[in-house]
Amino acid sequence: MTTSIQNQPLSLPTQFQQLFSSVGSILTSLCEKTDSAFRRVHVMKRDENGNTRLFDVRDGHTSTTSERRQTAVITYVEDIKTGEMTLDEPHYVISFKCFLIALGMPFYAFGKMAWYTFKTPFEITAIATQAIIEAGRQFGYGRFYQGFAELRKRISISSEKLGYGLVEIVKAPLFGLGGVLAALYGVVKPYHGRKIEAIIERAWQNGASYKEDLRQVPARPGENCWEAFVKDVIDAHPFYLAHCFQVRGNIRDANIVVVQRSPL
Repeated sequence: MTTSIQNQPLSLPTQFQQLFSSVGSILTSLCEKTDSAFRRVHVMKRDENGNTRLFDVRDGHTSTTSERRQTAVITYVEDIKTGEMTLDEPHYVISFKCFLIALGMPFYAFGKMAWYTFKTPFEITAIATQAIIEAGRQFGYGRFYQGFAELRKRISISSEKLGYGLVEIVKAPLFGLGGVLAALYGVVKPYHGRKIEAIIERAWQNGASYKEDLRQVPARPGENCWEAFVKDVIDAHPFYLAHCFQVRGNIRDANIVVVQRSPL
């Protein structure tokens, strides 16, 4: 059971396969000791030119405040089986976060359902409006074939959006339940629960990278508020509930150099 941080869309069967295999792994990992599955790893990261990257940190964690220092060595928790790295946080911090996620996940799932209930007809309306405008322009020039072709294309896109929205609404309770189970497991076994929760949520987000989270969308100059709102709705950026649980890299990456390993 592995997770990639690359933005590779997952098919619907793959999403459900990851959900069910992740929930099933709760039982298989009950007897697995944390120290045999995870360890602390200190690494350096290189950029595309091979230069060592420097990071602003405070108390061992990335910081954007003025009280900071620079370091080339960052500490993560490594999954011994897969080589995947996650944030180095104490087990009691992860356990408390899992407790909060278990409480918040039902509201998050309901919010996802409500969002797609609004988003889907909004998208279809926006597409229909664009179709009428573009087809009308073609008809005005006497290009009837192009006008009807535009209408057919927009109808096809609208059908896809409708199907996608319905799927997202239906799968929200299932993935929400899986997320609750993983979070409750994380209260007892934090590092295992965090790993399972991250896999479930990434599958729920169709494999989108946490780096494309809605909270990290850059400003787009030249667009008014309405244009930016419509684009954000149609682009469908992911919104991770457990953003900090997602994988931050893999020690097998050629640009990552392991400096030291130690038990948790």
